[in-house]
Formats: sequence, C-alpha cells, structure tokens
Amino acid sequence: MAKFQYKIKKDGLVKTGVINADSLHLASVELRKQGGVILSIRNLPAGEVVDGVVDKSELFRTVMERLFIFSSQIELCLRQLASLLKAGVPILEALSAVGEQAPPLLKKIYSRLAEKVRHGYSMRKSLEEDAACFGNVTIGLISVGETNGTLDEMFRYSADLMERARKVRSQIVQAFTYPAIVMVVAMGVGYFLVVHVLPKIIAFISKQSKAVELPMPTKILLWANDFIWAYGLYLVLLPIILIAAYFFARKTPSVCERIDYFLLYLPLLGKAYRDHSNTMWCRTLGALLRSGVGVLTALELVEGVMSNQHYAAQFRKVHGMVKQGDSISKGIRNTTLAKFCPMALSMIAVSERSGSLDTSLLHAADYSEEQLSRRVAMLGKFIEPAIFIVIGGIVGFIYFAFFLAMLAATHSAV
Repeated sequence: MAKFQYKIKKDGLVKTGVINADSLHLASVELRKQGGVILSIRNLPAGEVVDGVVDKSELFRTVMERLFIFSSQIELCLRQLASLLKAGVPILEALSAVGEQAPPLLKKIYSRLAEKVRHGYSMRKSLEEDAACFGNVTIGLISVGETNGTLDEMFRYSADLMERARKVRSQIVQAFTYPAIVMVVAMGVGYFLVVHVLPKIIAFISKQSKAVELPMPTKILLWANDFIWAYGLYLVLLPIILIAAYFFARKTPSVCERIDYFLLYLPLLGKAYRDHSNTMWCRTLGALLRSGVGVLTALELVEGVMSNQHYAAQFRKVHGMVKQGDSISKGIRNTTLAKFCPMALSMIAVSERSGSLDTSLLHAADYSEEQLSRRVAMLGKFIEPAIFIVIGGIVGFIYFAFFLAMLAATHSAV
C-alpha cells in the first residue's frame, strides 16, 4: 500500500497530511469522501521526512528494488515495451502486458506506472516517482520520446545503452573473478598455516633455539608469527576501516571528486578506469544526440550517469560553457577530458563542422571499449601469476625457514 501526501481546503482552512491507499485514484476518492477541495496530492517518495517522520516502508521498498532488480531485467522489459509500442499497442496495455511477465518487484513497478499514466501522469513523472532504479538517462530518453512521439525508439535506445554498460561490467567482473577466487583460497591456506602448522613448527624451533643459533630466515619467521598473533586482529580490522572510511569520504562531493581523480592515475588500473569512463560518456552522449535530445539536456544526462565524479564535474563545466554559446569541443578542450580522451576531442572538433557529432562519438566509444577490453585482459593475465608468485613465495619461505632450523639442529646434534 502506497502513501500519498495531500493538501486540502476544508471549512476555509488548508490542511495537509498523509493517507494510505492502493492507488492515487483511491486516495483521491477517500479524500473527497471526507469533504473539502483537494489542492494537491502526490506520491510520497521513499525516505522523505513529513512532520519529522521518515516513511520507512517506502524506504525499504526502494532499497529492495535497488538490490534485487537487475539491469538485465529492466533491459528486457524495455525491449518488450518497444516492440509492443511499435506494433501499435497503446501504452497502458503495453505496461500491463509487460508487467504481467516481469519479475515480482518489477511487476509492482509496472502496475504503479500503469495506474499513474491512467490518471494523466506523464511517463517521466511516473518513472521519477516510482521507478528511480531505471536511471536518469533512461528516464530522460523516455521523456524525449514522449514529447516527440518516438517513445518506442527511446525504449529501444535505453535498452541498447543498458546492454552496453552491462557488457562492460560483465567483462571486468569476468577478468577479475579467477584472481579473486585464487586470493580467497590463498587466504584460507595462509590461515591454515598460521593456526595449525606454524604453532607446531614454532614449538619444534623453540626447543632447538636453546642450543642452536637459528638462521636469519627462521628468526624472521618467528618474528612474523609473534607479530601476527599480537596484532592479527588489527590486521583484519584495518582493511574494513579503510573501506568504511573510503565510502564515508565519498559522501562529501569535493572529496569524492578528488578520490575519483586520483583513481584515474593509479598504476595499471588507472588507464582501464579512464577507458571505462570514456566509453560510457561517448556512447551515452552519442546515443542521446542521435535520438534527438538537445545538446544541453544531453550533457546534463551524461553528467548524471557518470559514476566517476571527476568526469561528472568536467561535464558540468562543459554544460556551462555550451550554455553560454561555446561549442562542445571548446568546452572539452578547457577541461581534463581533453587529456583523458584526446581522440574524442579531435573527432568532436571535426564532426561539429560536418554535422555528424553523434556518429563520431559512437566511433570514439567503440575505440575506448576496445581499449578497455585489451587492458582488462592484460590485467587479468598479469594478476594471476603475480598472485601465484606472492602466495608461493610465502609458503616457500615458511618451509625454507623450517628446514634451515632442522638443518641447524641436525648439525648441532652431530
């Protein structure tokens, strides 16, 4: 059951409040029964504070949708909507038909969307209030399609963009899955050595150390063991604290932008991070312009879709300059985007004069995506042997130190 915030005029007084109802229509009917004139009524967004009280049920619903509605599910539903609308099916029937086949959480979203559209809401307003999980770019594209009568094309464009982004994420995840598994196994082996093997080795070495001068590798092993047992808890907590501090710092926009700027210069990973961001903004901007979205609106949408906040800040600058009458190429040239994606800058500068800006941007996106694929493959091949060398070196050092101690003990006995 949804919550609706209302404002009514009754007995000459304006009253506000919140009412529970299954739909906007039923909420309006209930308020009319109470008498008075409805001045305004709207769906209460998740987590919004009204009279000092947070709507926890709506907040829980939004969190569940963010966690358990996947981009592949949204992408499929958008393609189904595009096909139905192209076949001449009215939007209300299309929403109902797609909602019937959608997963449970998406089914509820489509039901709410159909209800709002039935009562005169625009698709953009309905999506902003009840389907924020679709993303700013998708909502912006659908709004454009609703305005110029190309809603079916905008659904398809949105699905294409989501598919591209999903493939890039999948490629990165696949490249790092095997090294991550190896790392987890290595940590398990390390735990077993420290908890079960090392104590027995230490007990043996301690007996010999009274009569034998231990080799340096064996002393280092003993020091490492003592340090782990003394500060092991801190070693476990340190990564957790650093991760928590990282996410907490990102809540401050200026700090978040600096962190993202630093990430672009990380050894090995920095260039891959740049290629990913370049792929996203070139493809998104190109698709938006090709679909008929205005330049200023497209730049705003690109800013909203960028996960790297330094890139988002640069697009704010570009938007400001274009708003004042400058070209996109001039705006990019005056930001760090010119350094991070020089190929796109060159292509934009040429295509602005030829009128093929969208095509050039999509070509630049293909190039950046190809570069990203190569870098991710290279990183995957580099990380695997590096992990084996590190883990093998640790295990080998433990056995080497142990056998040196045994050798020293044997020579002492002789």
